[in-house]
Amino acid sequence: MHVDRERMSAKFWLDPDVALAANYGFNRKELRNIERIMHENLELLRNEWDAFCNANP
Repeated sequence: MHVDRERMSAKFWLDPDVALAANYGFNRKELRNIERIMHENLELLRNEWDAFCNANP
């Protein structure tokens, strides 16, 4: 999953658990907040990703 804001970008894996793959500009506090939000919404994010992939084979 990609998270972008202004000139910053981060990529996270959702499986098997939320994990930072790359970071371009976010500070540690912002990354912790993003990761927390992703954990809180992990089931929804995985379901949306699966729906997106199934709609775009």
